[in-house]
Amino acid sequence: MLAPSRKPRASTQSAGAPPATPEELRAYVPYLVNRLSNRISADQNRFLVAMGLNNAALRTLSVLHIYGKLTVNEISVLAVVEQSSASRTIDQMLETGLVTREHAARDQRRREVTLTKDGAALLKKVWPQIARRTDNLMQGISAEEIDVCASVLSRMIDNVRKHEL
Repeated sequence: MLAPSRKPRASTQSAGAPPATPEELRAYVPYLVNRLSNRISADQNRFLVAMGLNNAALRTLSVLHIYGKLTVNEISVLAVVEQSSASRTIDQMLETGLVTREHAARDQRRREVTLTKDGAALLKKVWPQIARRTDNLMQGISAEEIDVCASVLSRMIDNVRKHEL
């Protein structure tokens, strides 16, 4: 038997009590973010496997496309993967010719990873399909709502950095 329906609270976390109903759970932002993230990652990973990639590799290609040269640690942070996973991903990408790794010109202790032409071509080939999947995710949501959502999520990420939630 389902619990009696209650009006969802804006934030059950700040009220100091866990969600008590399915409605409250669906209004609990950390639950929603986690559920959406896991679903997007699982669906995207299934799609990427057919192209010989995974989410970590796609995010690595993406951040290298944006930033140019990065260390493994920088890739780990920007691609949102554990450092050990970033290292393994980069090793695999080195073997398949998607990236290079060289000592930095100014600091021989620093090893920088760079996108190759093949890596850039693969990202360019995959991206239209990623964009279509993103469009499907945003279907029925106005551009203004998406902008507000992105702004709020960015501020939440900043809050996590400041407060180590």
